[in-house]
Amino acid sequence: MTELNVMTLNIQNSLRSSAFDARVRSIDAMVAFHNPDLIGVQELTDDMIHKLPGMSDTYAFYGKRRESIRPADERCCVLYRKTRFRFISGKTVWLSDTPEVPGSKFPGSMFPRIVTLAELEDNETGMHFLFANTHLDHLIPHVRTKQAEVLRRILNEHRAGEFTIVTGDFNCSFPADALQKLTDDPELFLQDTVPDDGRSTIRNFIQAGASRYRPIDHILVTKTVPVLKSEIISGMYMGVFPSDHCPILTVLDPE
Repeated sequence: MTELNVMTLNIQNSLRSSAFDARVRSIDAMVAFHNPDLIGVQELTDDMIHKLPGMSDTYAFYGKRRESIRPADERCCVLYRKTRFRFISGKTVWLSDTPEVPGSKFPGSMFPRIVTLAELEDNETGMHFLFANTHLDHLIPHVRTKQAEVLRRILNEHRAGEFTIVTGDFNCSFPADALQKLTDDPELFLQDTVPDDGRSTIRNFIQAGASRYRPIDHILVTKTVPVLKSEIISGMYMGVFPSDHCPILTVLDPE
């Protein structure tokens, strides 16, 4: 059995560099301890990447900026272990009516929202698959639903290999329409690996209440892939929480 460990991590962008600097050792320690093969990272900015040398040594970072006017422009990067995977192809696409137009967005969305796609081949198993990472709107449910509909179409258009993995901060929990757009699609055939009774992935108690204290971060995978376990990581590392979100780690057995 060759396991595939997948993590989703909203890394908490901060315009105050000192706030991120205080968490760098925690992030590195958390990732080193859980040792994921694939990581979908949200809110990653250019200035963060060079401050994560431990991760940069182990993982290739792929994904474009979302082309926002915000000073610290975010990426939804896919990270894959350099020694295990071969990169076949990839792209960043905008969740809008014009997905190929950088910086495009739906009316009502404060920022452009994107999905980063990477087609990878596993050197250990020879299997190839699509790995996608996204971050949906944080304010308006009907905007999230429209973004999810575009995401659904994009995932179907770019399906490749034996299965699909989608990580992300979806800013909603089931039974939200945005998530059901993805899991109800008969072609994608995706399941959520986070338990239905999973606790909130937001550490702030008041903010977590907006999602009824349920997870808003998710790892979706093709239903034919066995899920061995899925864990919401809530602890501190090096005495500091790595982010305002709890990362999720899912262990798959794709063979």
